[in-house]
Amino acid sequence: MKKGIIVIVVMLISLFPSVSAESPFKIIATVPPFVRPGDENVTIQVTVTLESGEYEDVELELILHRFFSPSQEGSDTFKLGDMSTTDIMKPPLGVAIFQVDVSPDATYGDYSIQVYIKTKSGGFMDSFTVHVVGQTLVEITSVSTSQDPIEPGTDFQLDIQVKNIGSNALKWIKVALNPNPQASADVSGQLTGQMTGQLTQLSTQTATQQTSSAIIPISSDLERIFKDISPRESITASYLLSVEVSAESRNHAMAVTLVYQDETGMVITESRTIGIKIKGTPDLELQGIEADPAVPYHGEEVILSVTLENNGTAEAKSVKVVTASSLGNYTSFIGTMKRNENNAAVFKILMPEAEQKFPENLINNLLNRTETHTYSVMIQVFYYDADGNQKGFAETWDLAARTKQDKTIFYVLGGLVAVIIIVIWRLQSRRHLKALEE
Repeated sequence: MKKGIIVIVVMLISLFPSVSAESPFKIIATVPPFVRPGDENVTIQVTVTLESGEYEDVELELILHRFFSPSQEGSDTFKLGDMSTTDIMKPPLGVAIFQVDVSPDATYGDYSIQVYIKTKSGGFMDSFTVHVVGQTLVEITSVSTSQDPIEPGTDFQLDIQVKNIGSNALKWIKVALNPNPQASADVSGQLTGQMTGQLTQLSTQTATQQTSSAIIPISSDLERIFKDISPRESITASYLLSVEVSAESRNHAMAVTLVYQDETGMVITESRTIGIKIKGTPDLELQGIEADPAVPYHGEEVILSVTLENNGTAEAKSVKVVTASSLGNYTSFIGTMKRNENNAAVFKILMPEAEQKFPENLINNLLNRTETHTYSVMIQVFYYDADGNQKGFAETWDLAARTKQDKTIFYVLGGLVAVIIIVIWRLQSRRHLKALEE
């Protein structure tokens, strides 16, 4: 840019050989504090004061930089006429008005505008400065967390990087985080309904209780302020947050409000949305195994209940329970189990008949004694997490079964005793008759 100005000055000197080194004119330029690329009809006022002498046909012409152009033909020149410090009929002071346009391609910086003061007796040069400001733009360039994904019930640090991608410096910027924008909107809507009479029985306390916040700040201050950010400079706003144990596994949206002031004094407010991933882990545990009846008889059915509880931080999908033993293999499908949910897999198992030898069976029945058999049952639990990964565990449980008393033997023995009694009675009766006959 400086080389361009030097070239222009050299060209002017070559075009106007009568330009004097020392100028009797002093100028004061009144320009806007700044102009922006694309501005049109920018008014520039140049006050010219003649300090000594007398000059005829005084005319001012602006030698514009390539980023500036006349707003209309002739708006870069202005005629003041005759000026004198000795002739009271000719004023020693004049005001020239110019209008220029700023190119949309103009970049941030200070630009020197040359003023050529032309008179009949020669020309003089002076200059003033125009400050061009660029666009004021900021961008969230990075969002990161200390853990990814974030487990419900844990603490984490959130870092938001904001970059000044414009060509203007920022005096200050405030980064305000709202980790639960939906919860805030719900409460705001409920309170508005109370004020307008749409909700007449809902209190503020109830509204707050009904709206849960999945993310809670460990530090209550969710605003970060930074000062003096140069173009292309980045700042990082960090927050310590905690995720509720009850938070659902999903992509969680958070609102970020950017409030900043550029060097022109303009305050800009922008709202952005960022996201973090919350993902819990299902954790199924075996809560209990029950058999009904507790000790079944051989040859009867038993209802086996396997109770599970999801103590994890996410739902378990496609839950199924498989039992494997000498009694057979059985499968029970539970489906989806939400967090903190209890559910039971139920099996109906037919106990096999017990094989006993006759003497052993007879002795057990006579002594009213039952035999117990134990069956080892392998219980396997399978389920899937949110990513489709299969998980599971296995435990062994013993199921006891007892033999059923056979009452048939008592009927047989009773019949034999009755026959023996009848036989003995008849024998005694015959003996008694023989004794009477003799």
